[in-house]
Amino acid sequence: MLEIKRSYDAYCHQRFTIKTSDGSFRIFYGQDLSLYWSPIIPEFDDIEDEYKYIITKDDNKVYHIFDELYESIISGLPFKFFKYDNAENYIPYNDNGLVKNNVIEWHSDDYSYDAASAFMIEKDFENEKFLITFKKSKLITDDISPFFTFAVKVSTGECRYDPYNATFIDMYGKLSEYCENRGKTFSNKPWYKKGKVRKR
Repeated sequence: MLEIKRSYDAYCHQRFTIKTSDGSFRIFYGQDLSLYWSPIIPEFDDIEDEYKYIITKDDNKVYHIFDELYESIISGLPFKFFKYDNAENYIPYNDNGLVKNNVIEWHSDDYSYDAASAFMIEKDFENEKFLITFKKSKLITDDISPFFTFAVKVSTGECRYDPYNATFIDMYGKLSEYCENRGKTFSNKPWYKKGKVRKR
């Protein structure tokens, strides 16, 4: 059964850890205020080229949050059309390769398309489940040493898939709302607490 935990970083930004039967991945804001999706690599494990996670209909609300994200992007809503030159002419947004054969494929905004890490969101309609796949970036070398990364940046500013980044930001907000309604927080909550307003 899926678990979702909410924690906070040093800047009081929420971090969501989604634990599935296949392992865990995180959705969080980085110090650059961009959104990131990243698998959690088990300590001492050999690093693989990709990591996969399954979210099923049994996971109820979290499944529906992913479903809303998926359907919004696949259908092109809420960005299917935009007005041209303030006239009554509407043209469709170009998803810039975000959707391939009904699979969402987001390549990280911090590197070139071919070199960047990526995640895929695929919906299995027959079995009512989502497959989330993280793919490692290609080897990048510099004068010091090569490095690998799985973290995928969803830029909150200019990005290759604009304006669909707003859909992922909206989904982050729904995860926050889910945790609020569930009424559970964790020990590393921020220094401030919500207090009652005193009536005068």
